[in-house]
Amino acid sequence: MWDPVISQLAERLDRLEAERAIVDTMYAYGSALDYGDRARFLECFTLDADYVVDMRIEGAAALAFHGHGELARYFDEHTHAPAAWHKHVTTNPAVTVDGDTASTTSYFLRVDAGSESGPAFVLASGRYLDEFARGGDGAWRIRSRRCEVENL
Repeated sequence: MWDPVISQLAERLDRLEAERAIVDTMYAYGSALDYGDRARFLECFTLDADYVVDMRIEGAAALAFHGHGELARYFDEHTHAPAAWHKHVTTNPAVTVDGDTASTTSYFLRVDAGSESGPAFVLASGRYLDEFARGGDGAWRIRSRRCEVENL
């Protein structure tokens, strides 16, 4: 009688732990990018990950990166503290887990500070559309990310 209940609880616990790990990866992406932690940034992605930035602004070209080599180059060309103070804020994550894969939708804001002391401002906002995969080590990584920049 208890076996089905225990099985259901184990499935629910696995799903909740997966959702938490996925959201942690989403947050790690922003922190690593903002503070220049290249290894942590790359750890957020599978080795063959695709990352597309769709500017959603008339006439703006999309950016696309594939695999750790191109993602490392993107990271290296991006600004980081203390040369630039910005925060990639991810919010409203909606996670759907299906076995060892998951899809997510979340909102983002990029909050920047000027070079002088003063208030910060929102530089950009939009949403992330992600596909995650659980690796053999149990870690959840971004396999595909589409960054839709809606305001810049």
